[in-house]
Amino acid sequence: MWWLGKPGGGGLNEGAHLAYSIRMKLRAIAHFTALTLLTTTALAACVKVPVTGRRQFNLIPDGLMREIGASTYRSMLAEESVAKGSENAKVIDRVGNSIAQSANQKDYSWKFKLIQDSDTINAWCLPGGKIAIYTGILPVVENEAGLAFVTGHEVGHATAHHGAERMSQQLAILGGLAGLYLYLDNKSEMNDKQIATVIAAAGIGAQGGVILPFSRLHEKEADVIGMMYMAKAGYPPSEAPKVWTRMENATGGSALPAILSTHPNNDTRKENLRDWLPKAKKRYSRSNKKSGTQQTLWTNSSFK
Repeated sequence: MWWLGKPGGGGLNEGAHLAYSIRMKLRAIAHFTALTLLTTTALAACVKVPVTGRRQFNLIPDGLMREIGASTYRSMLAEESVAKGSENAKVIDRVGNSIAQSANQKDYSWKFKLIQDSDTINAWCLPGGKIAIYTGILPVVENEAGLAFVTGHEVGHATAHHGAERMSQQLAILGGLAGLYLYLDNKSEMNDKQIATVIAAAGIGAQGGVILPFSRLHEKEADVIGMMYMAKAGYPPSEAPKVWTRMENATGGSALPAILSTHPNNDTRKENLRDWLPKAKKRYSRSNKKSGTQQTLWTNSSFK
């Protein structure tokens, strides 16, 4: 998740529809799989994140998260100006699918859409690989390699199941799957704040369909995964930390210190990427190298 501009999404009615839709999906899955999930909690929680190998607490079926992501994606894009058939949209789709091949998630139906909004420096991902890129971030990524990193970062959120992990953590706080099942079966009560917390854990605001920020850990992890995916796809990983330098220049150094933000600051992110860069370069050396991927395609004047 990247956010340096206005949040996307619809109005109150659209947000209420999203909340209702997600609650109905949770009800259906709870009725069908509650017993299985409760008896296999220990196994389900033992999940490794790709690339980093971090052990992850994750109780939510991936099929449910994919449903939530797909329905929310359609609702959110309906409120945006989506570019169709433009050269930039074609580049977004081509680079995105190249990164998706590196991710090798056969159950995912990947979507990569370009949103026409030059004032918003943003990209986001919903569960199941539903990704949006704003035109405002194109001068920051500057070239195909930079775009591959940003796209890889968003793909990394999906393949690392960060939304499901966040929801699992919130469910544990609220009494676990047993508590959720009782609520959905009308045998217990959950206040509006708790309901919003569960829905927001999937990465979606309960009102307005706003994409919420991931944690610092998830952001740094998505950076690393994204750099590895871009290297495997044949994009030079040395471009990844450069994107953060350009991001800093684009914001005039006005980003909040890491301690005041859910996102790590640019220096922290660049240092993290440099630590992993030797491994990424080895992966890049084994890939089918592309030419011209660092040629400048977008500048600030491109959208004036």
